[in-house]
Amino acid sequence: MTETARPSPRQELGSATGMRLLAFLMRALPRVAVYTFAWIPVLWYYVVRPEGRLSSAVYQKRLGLEHGSLRRFLFGLRQARELSLVILDNMYLGLFGPAEFKLERLGTQRFHEALEEGRGLVLLAAHAGNWHLATTFLHNTRRTVHLVTAEARHPELKRQMDTAKRHFGQLVMHDAKGGVGLLVELRAALGRGEVVVMAGDRSEAGNPLAVPFFGQAAHFPTTPFYLALSSGAPVCTALSFRTGMHRYTCYGLGPYRVAASSRANRPAAVERALRTFVGHLEELLRKHPTQWYNFFDFWSGQVTDSKPQKPDTHELLEQAPQ
Repeated sequence: MTETARPSPRQELGSATGMRLLAFLMRALPRVAVYTFAWIPVLWYYVVRPEGRLSSAVYQKRLGLEHGSLRRFLFGLRQARELSLVILDNMYLGLFGPAEFKLERLGTQRFHEALEEGRGLVLLAAHAGNWHLATTFLHNTRRTVHLVTAEARHPELKRQMDTAKRHFGQLVMHDAKGGVGLLVELRAALGRGEVVVMAGDRSEAGNPLAVPFFGQAAHFPTTPFYLALSSGAPVCTALSFRTGMHRYTCYGLGPYRVAASSRANRPAAVERALRTFVGHLEELLRKHPTQWYNFFDFWSGQVTDSKPQKPDTHELLEQAPQ
């Protein structure tokens, strides 16, 4: 089986002590000073470690940007800088709440309309922009939110999510490697009208399929779409992109309807929905090109056969107990 691209194992969250120190500084210092200090880890990460520069160069090539060495370096440096600002903004969100931000919302009423159908909602995020801010609307829905992440066991992420519960209401975190038991649990949550948030751009979410992304095949998970097919839940995308200090534009895209008249039509239905999501992601990244935070070669390990190489997730769900 062809291996898909994986993030570097060295890409880890900061230590608990370091994050607590940063939180203290964020309370004590003006925001301009905190954002200025953010240049220190950016320069260390991007200048000292080569993987960030190499992955950025691949991404720029996919964008069709024929930069010279200096402009290519500066573009990647801005990517790393944007990521550091998003991390800080997420900490400000946890410390002070969404009222600290000025959000322009485009299409996010679709989320409320989808939830009114009573079938729950599969919400796709991505490592682009700031998905935390894009999903702040969930607090007003009073729905339980299930966050599926490959980093569910990381103690610092758990601490951040505990803080975020103040603004998101009931938040439940799940390990993305939970297998069929996790799928059954998520399907039941959707049946109760709850929200499932999954990364739409990481193969850890399950059953990857290679589809065109900026002109070349890249792996994206199909499990969110098979979950929607099994439960009847609509699928939407929530992304937000930074436009200034504590300013973001939030995008609501979808819903993507995943329905098949027969077992034979399921893969095609899933692929259509997946391609729609990937097309939307590509369109937004062309508007905000430096806010893409997959710092590894996202296109490596593409397959020549476009069919998923794991068992049909829908079949696993059908075989599992209700």
